[in-house]
Amino acid sequence: MNLALTHIFGPVPSRRLGLSLGVDLVPFKTCTLDCIYCELGKTAAPVNKRAEYVPYEQLEREIKTFFASKDRASHKLDYITLSGSGEPTLNTALPRVIELLQKLTKTPIALLTIGTLFNDPEVRREAAAVNVILPSLDVVSADLFAVLNRPAPGLDVKKIIAGLIALRDEYRGKIWLEILFCRGLNDNPKEIKRLVEAVGVIKPDKVQLNTVVRPGTMIEAVTVTQAFLKEVLPKFGPQAEIIAPFSKDSDYGKTIEKTEETILATLKRRPCTKSDLEQALGLKAVEVIKILDLMLEKGEIKSLEHSGKRYFQTIV
Repeated sequence: MNLALTHIFGPVPSRRLGLSLGVDLVPFKTCTLDCIYCELGKTAAPVNKRAEYVPYEQLEREIKTFFASKDRASHKLDYITLSGSGEPTLNTALPRVIELLQKLTKTPIALLTIGTLFNDPEVRREAAAVNVILPSLDVVSADLFAVLNRPAPGLDVKKIIAGLIALRDEYRGKIWLEILFCRGLNDNPKEIKRLVEAVGVIKPDKVQLNTVVRPGTMIEAVTVTQAFLKEVLPKFGPQAEIIAPFSKDSDYGKTIEKTEETILATLKRRPCTKSDLEQALGLKAVEVIKILDLMLEKGEIKSLEHSGKRYFQTIV
């Protein structure tokens, strides 16, 4: 009997990392923050205590199963990404997972993190083994941090920034810092100035500007315009870029094409919510979100609100 892969997902197309295989180190929505823009929904109770939330033995079995599978060779991966449905650095099994992956593959490893725990020297030491770290920093002001990111008790944005500075001092790999803007919250001149100053001391290799592209936890999470992103882009220096949409001509392989075809066939029969598609296709939420995002940008489907739920349907 094949082992069900509950913590391995994809490969999925990523705006920042190309074709990525995800390794989810924590249970759904186990996170240090409850960001209002999170497309995965609300974090019931944000935490900042590290533990082995998913046992290493389970992760080891699933990772070895994937790399032993016959279709492994058909996936031309750009990265293996430690990410998914929560904050990966919360899991104390992180260093053993990285070590295992490095034994099994030469594919670069990326750590997709909200960056809240790098004030802990142990977390910085563990993360140092990956090829690229992609942390987030949306605000510098404590009041906006409380409103936009809604942290676990005890998290302080100044300590988070100090942790990112320490990470840059110690880490020899690449750091790609994401800043996600929400209209009416962190897009004002004062906060932008603070973010520019923070970037100046963190010194990431890239600054990647982004905005809300999918419905988040709260209706207050509203997208900013591309014109706004282009206007503020030069303030962050030559290493800054706007996270680009997926190319309409992108080819992400037969696996993703088949998933798109299945979703299209399902939506032709009736409109579905994200949860409907997860259950029908047996996919994780993050996989469905990535594929829907790609299909929306290709103009193959559209979304609509009905009775407080968001449905997806084909464009006739």
